[in-house]
Amino acid sequence: MKTEEQEILEYHTWRNSCKQRGYFWEVERFSIINHLIKKFNYVNYLEIGVNDGSCIREIEAAHKDGVDPGLEVAIPPEVNYPITSDQFFDLIKDHDIKYDIIFIDGLHHDYQVYKDINKALKHITENGTIVCHDMNPQWEIVQRKQVPQGVGAWNGDCWKAWSKLRSELNDYSMEVVDTDHGVGIIRTGNQHCISLPRNAFDLDFWYLSDNRKEVLNLISLDEFYDKYKL
Repeated sequence: MKTEEQEILEYHTWRNSCKQRGYFWEVERFSIINHLIKKFNYVNYLEIGVNDGSCIREIEAAHKDGVDPGLEVAIPPEVNYPITSDQFFDLIKDHDIKYDIIFIDGLHHDYQVYKDINKALKHITENGTIVCHDMNPQWEIVQRKQVPQGVGAWNGDCWKAWSKLRSELNDYSMEVVDTDHGVGIIRTGNQHCISLPRNAFDLDFWYLSDNRKEVLNLISLDEFYDKYKL
């Protein structure tokens, strides 16, 4: 188990090496999303947590809806629902509104991610896909609900919501692509529900660190592209 100081040093070493090579990830989340859009000929895209719009602007879908209350940055023009995810899903809950692909990158707290995914499942098409960001934090400090000062990345404890769903949803397939902080993919299918030693929200980072592949169903980029061949 590393100390907080060791983790901060390791994080900044990684960040500096990324800046020196000119990029953080060879394949970013929007590239995974666009690959799935192309693979399944998706049209309707929903993004929960648009932030500054850097992801949604890269998405190659004919119709895009963006949800963000603008609490962190000024609301970009790609946001056509300037409300919280809870307010958005309440708005559409009594309507037959379906999306082909939904990207969840809102509030990075376990309980909220869990709610967002479950609500999204009610508004996804039969062959649709839910994509989730920040599912594979590499350091304990970046998965806290409040990160230490001077640490730029924040994954939050989204992974706890993922692990909870991995223990509950046997009629969906779930996997996390090992790129861009962990890109989770949920589709109709089947999976063996994992057993957890206690409530998922009570798990600590070190449990994830010791059981990362099983908890997340972590796959490589090569495995992703092999599974979702165009």
